[in-house]
Amino acid sequence: MKASLIQLKMNKDEGREALLSRVMAMVDSCAGSDLIVLPELWHAGILSYETIYDIAESKYGALMTLVSEKAKELKAFIHCGSFVNRIGDKLFNTSILFDRNGNDVAEYRKIHLFSCIGRESVMFSHGDKIVVAETELGKIGLAICYDARFPELFRQMTCEYGAEIFIVPAAWNSLRGNAFRMLNRVRAMENSAVLLSCNLTGPYKSLQMAGSSAVLDTWGEPLAALEEEEEILHAKFCVEDIRRMRADFPVFNDIRLLRKPDFARSN
Repeated sequence: MKASLIQLKMNKDEGREALLSRVMAMVDSCAGSDLIVLPELWHAGILSYETIYDIAESKYGALMTLVSEKAKELKAFIHCGSFVNRIGDKLFNTSILFDRNGNDVAEYRKIHLFSCIGRESVMFSHGDKIVVAETELGKIGLAICYDARFPELFRQMTCEYGAEIFIVPAAWNSLRGNAFRMLNRVRAMENSAVLLSCNLTGPYKSLQMAGSSAVLDTWGEPLAALEEEEEILHAKFCVEDIRRMRADFPVFNDIRLLRKPDFARSN
């Protein structure tokens, strides 16, 4: 299958309509791809937590309707990256995967919210469900950005739900760019999965986004990778190769989960 990852640069003076028009034109240029992936929270522009409620939408709002219609028009799976999703009085950092007919086939709410810097963990609510979608492309596990630091999520997606492909949209800055690249490679390698990581790039408030979007094979090696320019990455891979590799190198057969040891009491 052919996958296209859209690595976006945010422009601080760009209005919402201009941003949507620019991004949808980039999506159109991916015609012929089986899967198109966007970055995390790209629709928010230069995100301000003071105005986050102004851009929050339901999954049936104008933004996801636009992405759904584009998937149907291009006859491609489109992963929306993620968007600010209002459900009742709560906000979630949510990803939706649409199929070739524009149908919502998977919805994932970010489980691990970044609490070290910024206000993500204050403004958003934690998701609480692991999501793996069974599609014609293969079994696709969904994660978002900071989730990549938590190997347990990816191991559960693989061993309990059969994930073969991971999609990880991100808004990761260059101060920890090496960690971003390393974590994605390790998550692919340790789970014998193909991982598609689609990041923002360019200046973002006081930060520089890391770019480095990539499609990584089952050994964590890049099938294709970008640096820091705004660009569309194209790569081809086959889910049968993933299945063949897992059969030839059945590492999951050797997993041993040890119980907590019983400590002898001292007198």
